[in-house]
Order: sequence, then structure tokens, then C-alpha cells
Amino acid sequence: MKKILVVDDEPAVLFALSEALTDRRRGLRVVTARDGQEAMSVLEAEKVHLVVTDLRMPEVDGFELLAHLRRNYPSLPVILMTALGTAETSARLGGEALECLSKPFDVGLLKQKIADMLAQRVRGRVENISLSSFLQLLEIERKTCTLTVTSIERSGKLYFRGGKLIGAETRDLADQEAALEIVAWEHADIEISDVCPVNAPPLPGGLAFLLLEAMRLEDERSRDGAGDEAEIDALLASPIPAAAPSSESDPTGKVRDALERGRAVEGVIATLLADTASGAVIAAALGSKPVDLEAAAAATAEFARRKGDLEETTGLRETIEELLLTASKRCYLVRPLEDKRFLLMILDRRKTDLAQAQAELAAIARELTAQA
Repeated sequence: MKKILVVDDEPAVLFALSEALTDRRRGLRVVTARDGQEAMSVLEAEKVHLVVTDLRMPEVDGFELLAHLRRNYPSLPVILMTALGTAETSARLGGEALECLSKPFDVGLLKQKIADMLAQRVRGRVENISLSSFLQLLEIERKTCTLTVTSIERSGKLYFRGGKLIGAETRDLADQEAALEIVAWEHADIEISDVCPVNAPPLPGGLAFLLLEAMRLEDERSRDGAGDEAEIDALLASPIPAAAPSSESDPTGKVRDALERGRAVEGVIATLLADTASGAVIAAALGSKPVDLEAAAAATAEFARRKGDLEETTGLRETIEELLLTASKRCYLVRPLEDKRFLLMILDRRKTDLAQAQAELAAIARELTAQA
């Protein structure tokens, strides 16, 4: 006899699914729970072969139940019931993390998914949901909570309010730097608290950027090693006297005029337009600090070239508009354009309002696109 645990705070849903899924001829029995805490008690008392759970419930909700399952029953198949669209949720989770059904759903489809999963064609085991997928699920469902994440001997906290990541801390790091470290941890254990003591704006770039940036940093470390990473950072951050592009590279002056808008942002060191294929500088507007434009453009061109690869690899349905690279003293805001060029804004990390810089760079991009 295979036992299915259905978890939902609506009695009508529990009754309907219990009636629809119970099948004595096929050896299927249904047990129910009204929230995550009751579900945990059922799991301790009985052997369960599959869990069907809602996410939004009072008291202990589906997120806390998922975290509990991930720690204690990682091989248990799970199907999520969500009020959001199945396609959106599955796409954001990478399509392979957990099975999702959008309410209201076809009970026949649920039965088929259960049959497939119990026949060992399983995609929805909790062990398959990574920390990044769990974080995206919090964002999709607009969850407010605090996550305590541990991995080996490391520990950190991530703070969510209304689905937005608004803070992070680990060891001597905080906010964006801490978040970039935590989201890259593998085999992480998750504990979730249904409160958020932090009241702050979302971290710059949002969760999607942080996950992409953490992936990039990890990929860079694995491919190049620590020595090469330090060399790249040094290349980007070293203050070498500027080599301004010749006036012939911008014969009309319209491009230069557009780039001059970057001067309105406090802390901007330079704003430039470069060729994506070669990394060559086409035009630039310089600030007060010296910077090697050619080196900065050449080093960041690779990220502009890989924009399509990142969108395909991560399964994003939205176009990546910009990438943010952070060094010890500077930030590099890269915005690929449709005509095989990219914009680069080099910022003093300690002085710049990143949101203002992003808005101004987007405005420059629109102006250059209108000129093309």
C-alpha cells in the first residue's frame, strides 16, 4: 500500500483530493494534514511515499515543510500546489527541481504525475531542489522570512521581505557580499523562520542577478583558479592613467554626448561604448579618476559576449539587461546592446548610488538605440 500525504489548510481541498486520489485497487491511500506542523507529525508516525503540499498556509507553511523534508526526507517525492502559473514557477526553478501544479488544476493530471513518480520516474524529490531554487521559490511566492543557511562549518542568514532579498550576513561580510557567498554554497542545510527583523530596500540587482553573479564567480574560480582570478581583479581595479579614445572614433559627437549623461551620477569614473566582439573602445566620457579604458573594456567584453549563453544556461525567459561586476573598490556595470556593442559604466563602489547608475545607463542605452 502506497501512502500519499496531502497538505492544505482548506478542508474542502483535503476532502476532494482524499476522495479523488484514494484507489484501493492500485494500492493508494491518502492521509491529510492542515499545515506543515501536522504534516511533520504524520511523517514521524507513518511511512509516506509521496507528499502533495500547498505553499501558502497559516502557522507552519509549505516552505518550512520543504526545508524539513530537505533535511530529513531528501529522497521523498514532492508535488507543489501553487496559486501562481505552473510555467512561471517551473521556469524559475529550472524546470527540473520540483513538480508544480497551479490551482485550480486537473485532478487527472495530478493522478498521472503521482503514478509516474511512484513508478520511479521521479523528478520532484526534495534532494533535487538546490538552495538557489528554494530562494527563487520564496521570491515567486512573495515570502517574508529569515533563512539560516549552513554548509560544512559555515553559517549565514538571508532576509526576505515580500519575496525580495533585502539583507544577508555571514562571518565578517554583509548584504551583497554575504549573499554572493551564501548562495554559492553546496549541500546547504536550510532553516526557515517566518519573521524578518530587517527593514531595508532590496539588495542591488535583485535575486536573479545575485544567482547569476555567484554562478559566474564559481565558474571563473573552477576554470581559472585563484591566481587567474586575482589577475583579472587586478586588471580591472588598478588605476592606470587614462588613454582617451581619438575623436575619429566618434565622428558625429552624438555618441559622446549620450555618454556624458553618466557624469550626472555621483561616483562615476567613466562611461564608455565598446565593440562586443573585440572589446575595443568606440567612445568614452571620463570622470575625475584615471582608468585604463582599453583594459576595462577588454576584460568586460567577455561578459557581454556570454549574455546569450547565460540566458540559455539558466533557463531565463526574460532578457538579461545588464550585468554587475564588483571588485574591491569599483563596480563595473555592463549593458549589452542589440547592435553588437555594449555600454560599460565604471563606478567608485564607496560613493555611487547603484540604482541611479542603472537608471542613467538604461537611459543612455535608449538614446543610442534611437540614434542607430
